[in-house]
Amino acid sequence: MVSGTVYGTAGGSVEELGTDAARTGRAGEESTGLVLDRITVESQRDVWHDLDVPARGIVANIDHIVTGGTVALIIDAKRWKPGLYWTLDGTSFRWLSKVEHADRFTMTMIQQRIAARIPRALVRRPVVSIETSRDGWLSTTFLHIPGADAIHAGALLRRVRSRVPDEPTDPDLVAALFPLLRSH
Repeated sequence: MVSGTVYGTAGGSVEELGTDAARTGRAGEESTGLVLDRITVESQRDVWHDLDVPARGIVANIDHIVTGGTVALIIDAKRWKPGLYWTLDGTSFRWLSKVEHADRFTMTMIQQRIAARIPRALVRRPVVSIETSRDGWLSTTFLHIPGADAIHAGALLRRVRSRVPDEPTDPDLVAALFPLLRSH
């Protein structure tokens, strides 16, 4: 069996690295990247790290995409404080504190942009993989991020295996995603 390929560098372009939030974000992207890179060894799926969003004026990046056949799964890596995360009427909380960054509609836009760029592809509902920034318990069971499935990082490989076929990535997907890489 042929192994998959890893493209790009996880956490390669996190902006404002002087801030604690950026350092935490980069650490989350890197640890998620290490987990995802393992899937290329055990399967024919490809893993893409740190891609541009194909839209003018958008400075955000796509943390990770896993591809197999004509299927793409977008993954946003998060490293948040431990706690119970939940959503009520479109507002998210950690315990009783609002968590406004969980209520952005970014993932819907990214999924639409990637789907428009690769019309042949099945771009699955994105996943937001959340790990704790320090020791402690974390639950995302009742968290609803607009346009994405929020999961605990420990469930990421299982989710990828169930959503992306174990097949070589279609050459049209590779050709469409490669120019979006921030680092080759």
